[in-house]
Amino acid sequence: MISKTAFTKAQPVWPQGLAGQMNTWVSFHARVELKARSRATLRLAAATIYRLWVNGELAGHGPARTGHHHARVDEHVLTSPSTGVIELVIEVSDYGVPNFVAPHEPAFCCAELVVGRKVLAHTAARGGGFVAERREERVQRGERYSYQRGFSEAYRFSAEGNFWLAYGYAPRAPLPLGRVSYARTWLRRGMDLPEFPVLRPAARVKFGKASHSSQSAAAYTPMTYVSDVPKTSLGWPLGEIEWPFFGLLAGLRWRDQGAGKLARSGAFTLKAREWRLFDFGAIHTGFLAAKLRATKPARLVLLFDEALTDGHIGVTKAALVNGIRIELAAGAPLDFMTFEPHTLRHLQVLVWEGEVSFSDVRLIGFRNGHAIGDGPKNLPTVERMVRRAAVATFRQNALDVFMDCPSRERAGWLCDSLFTARAEWHLCGDNPIERAFLENYLRPAKFNGLPRGMVPMCYPAEPLQGQFIPNWSMFFVIQLDEARRERRLPKDWRPLIERRVRGLVNYFRQFENEHGLLEKLESWVFVEWSKANDFTQDVNFPTNMLYAATLRAASRLLGDERLAKKADRVNAAVRALAWRDGRFVDNAIRAKDGNLTVTDNASEVCQYYAWFTGQLAPTEEPALWRRLVRTEYNGLYPANAFVGKLLRLELLIDAGEFAAARRELLASFAPMARQTGTLWEMLDASASRDHGFTSYVAVLIDRLAEAKMRR
Repeated sequence: MISKTAFTKAQPVWPQGLAGQMNTWVSFHARVELKARSRATLRLAAATIYRLWVNGELAGHGPARTGHHHARVDEHVLTSPSTGVIELVIEVSDYGVPNFVAPHEPAFCCAELVVGRKVLAHTAARGGGFVAERREERVQRGERYSYQRGFSEAYRFSAEGNFWLAYGYAPRAPLPLGRVSYARTWLRRGMDLPEFPVLRPAARVKFGKASHSSQSAAAYTPMTYVSDVPKTSLGWPLGEIEWPFFGLLAGLRWRDQGAGKLARSGAFTLKAREWRLFDFGAIHTGFLAAKLRATKPARLVLLFDEALTDGHIGVTKAALVNGIRIELAAGAPLDFMTFEPHTLRHLQVLVWEGEVSFSDVRLIGFRNGHAIGDGPKNLPTVERMVRRAAVATFRQNALDVFMDCPSRERAGWLCDSLFTARAEWHLCGDNPIERAFLENYLRPAKFNGLPRGMVPMCYPAEPLQGQFIPNWSMFFVIQLDEARRERRLPKDWRPLIERRVRGLVNYFRQFENEHGLLEKLESWVFVEWSKANDFTQDVNFPTNMLYAATLRAASRLLGDERLAKKADRVNAAVRALAWRDGRFVDNAIRAKDGNLTVTDNASEVCQYYAWFTGQLAPTEEPALWRRLVRTEYNGLYPANAFVGKLLRLELLIDAGEFAAARRELLASFAPMARQTGTLWEMLDASASRDHGFTSYVAVLIDRLAEAKMRR
């Protein structure tokens, strides 16, 4: 995977004077003349995000993310038109702030266009054929989109619109470029490029007018990542933001005036305070786009979400700002497209000032393009619907890393990744994204901001406020072991795996108590999204069950039988302390006198951890198992979708309880599939409704179908 010679001539560059600034946007331009219908290859790497245009058409969005001091190189195969001219525009946006999406490292663009072995244009501090220009159209001083991501998108367009994409454009104010000397190792992308299907909303729309209540806006407390800057999140204080967005959103009041179909052309005009509400029929991820023309200077907002709140877009969510701000001068049409992908089913377009004509409202999808079949033949209608939703969830969350959600975070989380990796292997027949995901964790020499030996809970990212989940590092070891045994990992990774796994084993040793159990782990000890997470200290038994499984996986990865014997001792200690009244309890507390007191707290998910981790063999404790199969949860705090119910479904299928598994799978996930066409983070609608780990449901459906065929 490593290539130190990914580029022949190209140098990583960035405009002098913009280095280290927050929320910058730069366009790099090159023009090359070839013979008609000639093939060329564009090698491209950038940070933080790039968008590629070839002769005015969208051709790419990236990069594939990777770890600190590394960069993945995309290769775009291009064909020159009949004129032979290829005009390249590479737009690069840099967050300039720590986040969960990508490493917080110096911005750069590194590109070269190659025909055979000949480099026709390349980025360089001087010469090379690429010229850079700062894109002032993006409002730099904006609010953060979320705690986990960068800045919300805000734009200020002149009467010329997005003129820099026009054929034949030559930068008017080229910037001096400097070579970025930050050390990086080039990695090949190693996986498919994304696809960009064009999606259009239903023709029937709601319409009405909006008003604003300053009193309501003043009474609403902004999210801390907006209001508590830079303490909670790096950014600009509210008083320094151009056209503050949150105050506008918090005071919005909607008035419905009816519904109807758009004209066949899809064109409509909105005056000040008028809005239209669109429905894309299901949750999709992509780039919002529309053709706009202001007949008079205007301000408009594009508001979007996965679901409606009281019939409209809910604009005061605590976790993110789902809105785009646009200022338009009166003049030529603008074919607008958001720079970053967003996740939505509903779009509400509001003109706040002026008058704007719209046409061709659409979403340019951003998803995994691997061919995926329909699954087993003769699947019942409901199962097929849920499977389609699982596949749609996979496509939106598995592009370059395994994301938890494509909206609020776009982060590559461990634990989630184990289930999405299983889905990738099953649906695609290979695991290139998993290999890239794991490689990201293996390559960096160290992870700044974390204790020695620990790995990030999500990556590539920064450990915001130094937080990590020790449990997720255990899932990392378990996934490495499973991937090596059941899927594909490069053999030359062995030294990297041994270094990382040994570091984790050494880290956890310091927390072992007199029973050999982990006690008072640091940071965020996480079991699942349920009451079980209230019982994570001082000794958490699900965590120690996971620890034993981790030691067993580490024993195989390192060839160290001592770790397997240690796992046996951990399992024995858990059994001796936690097995009470026919079920496992969740935790024990260290009293002031130094004694360890086992509590009576018992959760449903704790029981599933016991079988999942090997604490119990499949045939052990049949009375507890039959109780759980019959859903007799009395005395157990209920589990949630992540991860308890997913573990439960897997265990039911493994045990041959196919009728119970099918019944519960459809009861949990069919309502989600019907409502959004995707599968959710929680059993209710309180969180993300498009969550990567639930793509594993497709695997479970197929396993049920195969079992049915065998019977």
